[in-house]
Amino acid sequence: MKKLDAQTARRLAPTAIMVLVAGPVFLFMATDLILFAAISGTHKPTAATQVADLSMEIVMCIFTGLLTAFGARTIWRALKDD
Repeated sequence: MKKLDAQTARRLAPTAIMVLVAGPVFLFMATDLILFAAISGTHKPTAATQVADLSMEIVMCIFTGLLTAFGARTIWRALKDD
């Protein structure tokens, strides 16, 4: 790994913040989707509002997952040895 100088740290700070915010949101959304899938089979039929909420959760989960992966990849590339 490269030594982290001040210029690189300033350049990577927004990316690190993005990863630190989007990462836990992604994990929460993924857990919520897994719990919904596990519980939905044992309860009454799914309501229309639940379907709309589920589709929004899927989109948000994909979006936050992509943000986290992109940010982590950017940091890894900046610090990787050449």
